Amino acid sequence: MLFNSIDFLLFFSLIWLIFRKLPSQKSKSYLLLGASLFFYGYWKAEYLLLLLATSFIDFELAKKIGGSDSPLRRKIWLVVSLISNISNLIFFKYGLFLAKNLSQFHAIDSIPDWIQVVLPLGISFYTFQAMGYVIDVFRKRIPAQTNFSEFLLFITFFPQLVAGPIERATHLIGQLKNFSTPTTEKLVTATGLICLGFWKKLFIADRLGVFVDGTFNNASEASGIQCVVGTIFFGFQIYCDFSGYSDMARGLARFFGIQLMLNFNKPYLALNLTDFWRRWHISLSGWFRDYLYYPLGGAKNGIATGYRNILIVFIISGIWHGANWTFALWGLWHGLGLVVERILGFSKNPGSLYRFITLFWVFIGWIFFRANSLADASLIVQNILELKPGPWSDFNLYGSDWELLMAVLGILSLALYEIFQTRITRKLLVLNPEKQAGLIAIAFLILIWVGKFKGQDFIYFQF
Repeated sequence: MLFNSIDFLLFFSLIWLIFRKLPSQKSKSYLLLGASLFFYGYWKAEYLLLLLATSFIDFELAKKIGGSDSPLRRKIWLVVSLISNISNLIFFKYGLFLAKNLSQFHAIDSIPDWIQVVLPLGISFYTFQAMGYVIDVFRKRIPAQTNFSEFLLFITFFPQLVAGPIERATHLIGQLKNFSTPTTEKLVTATGLICLGFWKKLFIADRLGVFVDGTFNNASEASGIQCVVGTIFFGFQIYCDFSGYSDMARGLARFFGIQLMLNFNKPYLALNLTDFWRRWHISLSGWFRDYLYYPLGGAKNGIATGYRNILIVFIISGIWHGANWTFALWGLWHGLGLVVERILGFSKNPGSLYRFITLFWVFIGWIFFRANSLADASLIVQNILELKPGPWSDFNLYGSDWELLMAVLGILSLALYEIFQTRITRKLLVLNPEKQAGLIAIAFLILIWVGKFKGQDFIYFQF
């Protein structure tokens, strides 16, 4: 585990207290850079060296791109940067996966020890953020940075370093050079975001995880009802786990006067699958749209080409999430869903029926995302289709009745909050900061009482 919740809050509080007292923008920048490097190095110091090395390579190549007027040279340096970043991903994230598949086909005799490495924390996130920066420099949307420490802070800014959102240089670098001082009202709002993130993670996600793990790690023994409920629980677990991290990251960043982008916007209230992907992991969806889908041609060269590009993007998106065929299938599932939706015109005719179809499609997709293997995914789907019998009590083998009740209450509380979020926010904003702070303090005390503090790392830390 990178940090437990208490240690992280103490670490953050210390950094923020020092940050407030520093007189200059440069000293604040150096403090946050040092904190970010310590934060990452605390997990595994040797992978901090990897992060520093890849960042320096991208920094220097971007300078070469920005300083050249030759289209050919600019393209060469861009290709070198892309190869460097993609090679790191292939080796650290997919090397063992590729070796295992090759060994099955006898392409290699055995898997060498040097390829069985630990996945660097957050490598997919910081690699995509760096690649986006270099591409933006190539497209002349931003100038190349000339100060390595400022660029490194953009890559390593600790609130969003290991699980996003994947920020654009056009949005974040300027803020990291000119820190604004947040007002009391903004600090209260930021604290509310952190509290919301902890509630999603500690009260909902980690509690649901007990039942989800019990189901998916015992796919051959799970009853039909276990598989149905386990799948539904995972859909809410991953949403609360990932969006909870994003909420906390946004709240923590606001204490330093930094506005991170919104990464989730009530995705389970989406009108259709297209709308879902405008609301889910917005920073990654936007990254693939701008840096892959459009460069492939989008739909400019005909409808069929557009459908092909959608499938390519979503298969790659699935593979981005992990080195397992289940992720590739999950990406293909969503790509096919978007193609079918466009063919049938669902994307232009939102309604209650389409909302239901969207949720059904998304939650079936979560089976492939969570399953440990294609065989397990097949068993889960088969159990659901056959409604493999088994008493409800079987589901409680992995958690007590109290835990199950709290898990259900967590999902209901999330649904009510998101449905009435606008009204709730409006009523909270009319309160003075003191009353808002009092409500947040009460919420934290309740969370300490009902939260599951001996839970898991964030799911997206593995990506």
